[in-house]
Amino acid sequence: MINSSLLGTDWYINQLRYKVNESDPIDAIWSADQIEGSKRDVIQFSSAISGIDPNQPMDLYTMMKDYAGSDEDSKVQQNNNGDVMNIFPSQNVFIPVDSQLVYQNGTVGKNDKIVPKVSFKINKNYIYKNDAAILNIIAANKWKRPIYFTSPYGELGFENYLRQDGMTYRLVPIDNGGTGTQANADWVMDKMMNKFSFSKAPKGSVYYDEENRRHLNSIRLAYAQAAGSLADQDRKEDAIKLLHKCDSMLGQDVHPYAMPGRYQQHNQISMQMLVACYKADEVNLAEKISKLLKKDIEQQAAYYRSLPENKRDGMGQEIDRNENMLNTLIQFKNQYEMIKQQKNNPPVKNVSPTDTAKP
Repeated sequence: MINSSLLGTDWYINQLRYKVNESDPIDAIWSADQIEGSKRDVIQFSSAISGIDPNQPMDLYTMMKDYAGSDEDSKVQQNNNGDVMNIFPSQNVFIPVDSQLVYQNGTVGKNDKIVPKVSFKINKNYIYKNDAAILNIIAANKWKRPIYFTSPYGELGFENYLRQDGMTYRLVPIDNGGTGTQANADWVMDKMMNKFSFSKAPKGSVYYDEENRRHLNSIRLAYAQAAGSLADQDRKEDAIKLLHKCDSMLGQDVHPYAMPGRYQQHNQISMQMLVACYKADEVNLAEKISKLLKKDIEQQAAYYRSLPENKRDGMGQEIDRNENMLNTLIQFKNQYEMIKQQKNNPPVKNVSPTDTAKP
C-alpha cells in the first residue's frame, strides 16, 4: 500500500525501495540522489527537444528515465528565474502491454479485450514530484503487480483505463472508451454483495459527524457507480441488487440522502445514486431519493432567499450551486421520463403501398 499523500516527499519515495514484510520493493526509476531535496520537485513540459516530436507518443518508462530523470545539458532547461529544471518532451505517452503476462497474472480476465498499449495524454505542463512518482511506479511496474487507487484518479490522463473492483479502482489494459469507470461486474457483485461489511452503520447507533459522513458518502458513491456501470452493461437486475443493498445498509434513517454539506458534495453523491436508479429502472428508490433531494435543495434555496442582502456576501457560489442542482434534478427526471416513454411507445414505421406490393 502506498500513501499518495506522502508521494511529494523524497524520504517517503525512497522508503518504497525497501522490502517491507511480504511486500516487495518498488522501482522508483530515479535514484535516491535524483529525488532527494528539491530535485525534481517540478518537471516542465518542453516541446523543444531536438529530434523529438511532441505529438508522437513516447514510451512512459523511456520518458521518465531518459528525459525527466536525466541531468544532461540537452535535456534540461532554465526557467524564468534562471533555475535549471528537468523536462518531459511529450505529453502523449504509452505503456506497452505484455498480453501473456496480464492474462496469466489475473490483471484481466480470459474474456477481456485488451489493448496492445495503454495510451494517454498528460494534460499538464508541469508534473510535480508526487505526480512523477505515480508515473514512475506505473511505468516501472510493467504489469507485474496490481496497481489500485482508492478513487477514480484522473489527474494524469489514464482514467480511461481504470476499472472498478468494488471500493477500489484498478489500472488495466482495457479502454473504456471515455464512458466512465466500468465495474468489474462479477467481482463487484461478489465483493459488494457478500464480502463488504458496513460495521455498525446499519444499526443507526453511531453518530457520524461531517468528516465521517464524508467516508460514508464514499461508500454510497462506490455503490452508485458500480450499479450504474452494471446497468450500462445490461445487467439491470444486478444493478438493482446493489442499489437495494446500499439502501438497506446506508438508507435514509442511517445516512440521509439529502442534507447541506461542503460544496453540496453530500447531495451530489446522492444524485449519483439517483442516476443509477434511473439507469436500472428502479422507479421506487428513484422517486424516494428524488423527493428527498428536491425538498432539501428547495429548503436551502428558501434559506438563502431569507437572508438580507448584506448577509449573502461570499455565498454566491453556494447559491448558484444549489440552483444548478435543482435544475439538474429536474432535467434528470425529464430525461428518464422521455426515455421510458420512448421505450413504451416505439415509433410506428409508415409503410407505403409500393413497399408491400407484390412484384
